[in-house]
Amino acid sequence: MATRLVTLSIFVATILIALHQTTVAAQELHVVGNSLGWIVPPGGPIAYSTWASLQTFSVGDILMFNFTTGEQDVAIVTKEAYDTCNSTNPIVLHTTGPVNITLSSAGLHYFIGTMDRHCFLGQKLTVDVTGASGPTTSPASTPPPPPPSPVVAEPPRAPMTYVVGDELGWIVPPGGPIAYSTWASGKTFFVGDTLVFNFKNGTQDVAQVTKAAYDSCDTTNPTTVLTNSPVSITLTTAGDYFFTSTYSSHCYFGQKLTITVLGTTSGPTSSPAPPPPSTPVPAPPRAPVTYVVLDKLGWIVPPGAPIAYSAWAYDKTFFVGDTLVFNFEDGTQDVAEVTEAAYNSCNTTTPVRTLTTSPAKVTLTTAGSYFFTSTYRRHCSLGQKLAINVTATSSPTSPPGSIAEPPSNAPSPTAGSAPITSPSSSAPSTTAIGLFSAAFLSIITTFLV
Repeated sequence: MATRLVTLSIFVATILIALHQTTVAAQELHVVGNSLGWIVPPGGPIAYSTWASLQTFSVGDILMFNFTTGEQDVAIVTKEAYDTCNSTNPIVLHTTGPVNITLSSAGLHYFIGTMDRHCFLGQKLTVDVTGASGPTTSPASTPPPPPPSPVVAEPPRAPMTYVVGDELGWIVPPGGPIAYSTWASGKTFFVGDTLVFNFKNGTQDVAQVTKAAYDSCDTTNPTTVLTNSPVSITLTTAGDYFFTSTYSSHCYFGQKLTITVLGTTSGPTSSPAPPPPSTPVPAPPRAPVTYVVLDKLGWIVPPGAPIAYSAWAYDKTFFVGDTLVFNFEDGTQDVAEVTEAAYNSCNTTTPVRTLTTSPAKVTLTTAGSYFFTSTYRRHCSLGQKLAINVTATSSPTSPPGSIAEPPSNAPSPTAGSAPITSPSSSAPSTTAIGLFSAAFLSIITTFLV
């Protein structure tokens, strides 16, 4: 009897160990943000929401938050605290990085950074956790599932023309290189296909480079540089292609694309490739609109350097008669209108004009380019700069345009000011936001006030 009990105990222990090993093997470690880590992200909270959308979280999985102790922290909070960035009473606060947090229950889990305005600037993450990972039983009689069928390339087809970034075009993208890696992720490129890069001449170019140059953003010796939009590049050989821009810092801020091209399609040649979309037509005449610069973020040294302001402006059409509103805290910022040369060199010694009281309102009275920055020390070099192009008068035929609402932390308007509401024209482009759904940001420099 004793021998049987010992044998039975060993058998049960063996099964328990096997089950434990199965559970451990099924447990997954998720490094939050991958190489980006846990920081105030360029482009706002889309960085972490995009990362989370690519993951499957199960009970028992572990989140790893990589950050520098003293510069960041991570708090587990309620949904209400997450939505309002209220860090006064977190459920748990971790201040020493890196932090490993085990997802112990199914449902939504909310994480934020509590330092300064980090949460408001996008350091926040929601994860949706499903049931327990790993099998709960291990029936010996059930055969393992068959291996998945190998992925088969799509059948031969006629050459296709792809417009890089679709409506976004070829720019320094909001959110970094995720825009172009996301755009490319769902496509299969064959020899004979064509890429079309749409951009404004004099503001961008297209450089084909080697992998090493692409990885290091070294554009000193590109294979090819094309400067006249639209640029059409036919993919003549199979293999990897690497594209970026030679303009200063554009590559570092995410204006880069890599694709893999498969062998010739050997498909029908009678079907013409779809033509690229026509050049975007300016919006029809409208009433003057008031834009709040960078919406709720306001006029600050932005996360992600000047990409924040270029991203805000890229999908907007400014007409003579429109107004820009710069919201900031008096005594910490100002608004300097400068020449293009001063803008490029961050020379603010002789601005065209300087506005020091918030909200600063600038009515666009003439067509052409406008350049704005701050005279505060190093604010321009850290990215507090905005350039826009204003077209001729919009000749309004519709009701008066509405005025965008200032952020809650901006100074209240002076007595007698008109009430402020939010225009649909200053809403982010849903097409651009949709680009960010299938890949994640690489590390780029992030600046804070």
